[in-house]
Amino acid sequence: MTYNKLGFAFVGLKTISFAKIETAYKKTGEIDLITNLGFGIDVDDHTITCTTKSSFEKKKNQPFLIIELQGFFEIKKDDFNKKVKQPDGSYLISQSLATHFAVLMFGSARGVLHAKTEGTIFNQYLLPTMDVKNMIQEDLILNSSG
Repeated sequence: MTYNKLGFAFVGLKTISFAKIETAYKKTGEIDLITNLGFGIDVDDHTITCTTKSSFEKKKNQPFLIIELQGFFEIKKDDFNKKVKQPDGSYLISQSLATHFAVLMFGSARGVLHAKTEGTIFNQYLLPTMDVKNMIQEDLILNSSG
C-alpha cells in the first residue's frame, strides 16, 4: 500500500444510500439540508471509516434527496499502533485528521450527488461548502466493538 505524507491511504468509497423521492419534492419553498457525520474503526485492517449523510427537505421529515457515503482510510500500521491505539484500549483520531477525512468525504459526496442527478431536476441541488472544523471540535475517541 502506498501512503501519503500524512500516513494514510484513501482505499475505498461506498455509496450506502441514494434516493430521489419525487413524491416528497415541491418546486417552491425553503430547503433544509440535514447533514450527519460519523466515524468508525476496523482494528484488524487499521482502517478508519468516515460516513457522511445529507438529506434535502422542503417538508419537515420528508426528504426528497438523500445521499450517504462511507470512505475507508487505511492508516500505516506503525502510525496506527503508535498514534491511534491508546494504552487504555481506545483509539484516538486527532481532530485535524478527522476533519481532513470529513472534508474528503463531503467533497466525494458532492461529486457523487452531481453524477447521480445529472440530467434531472435534482441536479440543481448542490452540497454547499461546509465549515467541517466547526463540526469536529476535538479529538475523537473510539472503542472497538470486537
